[in-house]
Amino acid sequence: MPTEPGSLILTPEALPPAQIDRIKDARIVPMEGGRGMAHGVFRPDGSFCPGSATLLSRSRLSIAPSPPDESQFKHLQGRHLYAGVGRHHFGHFLVEGLGRLWALDRHADEIDGILIVPKHNKDIEAVIHRRFLPFYSLLCEEKPLWLIDSPARVDELLLPSPGFGHGNWTIGTPEFRAFIRRRIAERITPDGPERVYVSRTRFKTPAHRMDQEEALERKMIKAGYVSFHPEHYTLEEQCQVYMSAREIVGADGSAFHLAPFALQPGTRVGLIQRRARQPAFDALVAQIRAFVDVELHTFHPLCAEAEAATDRDAAAPIDLAALLAALKSRNFL
Repeated sequence: MPTEPGSLILTPEALPPAQIDRIKDARIVPMEGGRGMAHGVFRPDGSFCPGSATLLSRSRLSIAPSPPDESQFKHLQGRHLYAGVGRHHFGHFLVEGLGRLWALDRHADEIDGILIVPKHNKDIEAVIHRRFLPFYSLLCEEKPLWLIDSPARVDELLLPSPGFGHGNWTIGTPEFRAFIRRRIAERITPDGPERVYVSRTRFKTPAHRMDQEEALERKMIKAGYVSFHPEHYTLEEQCQVYMSAREIVGADGSAFHLAPFALQPGTRVGLIQRRARQPAFDALVAQIRAFVDVELHTFHPLCAEAEAATDRDAAAPIDLAALLAALKSRNFL
């Protein structure tokens, strides 16, 4: 399949420098089925834009789709910004769906809408309206969102390079970091306790929790922390809590992808490893350090047998006594 000479090539190893490709008469192809999650943008000459790919989990880039027949494309008038993939999963929504929005700092006034490619066979419209639309509106100047679930032809497309993502991309580009933190700081007011424990105890799936967390949570509450279950709050309310916190402790997970967008400099952060997925934990650590100057402490309480676990997404057994001692030694307890 032809690729435009000189066009942006993405690699999982590092984010590219910020740039925006303007494409007249662009074709956007929705996501196909399969593990490759093929989707993206074509130029009118039929060449694929590799810069429209998405970095997926485990350092996989989405693949180029098969270009549909021209008769299948529906015309969308105007100039639009390509935002990438829309996902149900909260963490994937953050790391796969927001990274190109930094371009709004430069071009918000000239675009007519923002284009999102839903995951294949997922009707995310209800999820977006219920959970994500207010946050999108906060970031996107209330520009209309278009879900590209069928082939679309656009008069002009702004294709920004990704500024954030999985793995090595969690550190973000300077442009994305400035965009997301400034927009949240300008539009959200801190409202919450100064000591926050981010709890996973109400997740229904055991794999999503942390081993022995109920006992840890009781200790944190006794020490004066407020137990916070972010999944029961809007994204704006979550940001309000993270902005107000002066000490925040919790296990690795999606909440700590959102928190660095809103945390105040100087906040004491205690991040606990709950899974035997060292690269995922390291990526969260790198993100926090890149986005905001906090006092970050990491805790690694996994038992030795955790390394032998076959399911590295599941909660691994921890040494609770060792974790409590470490939290105490660093003045979190």
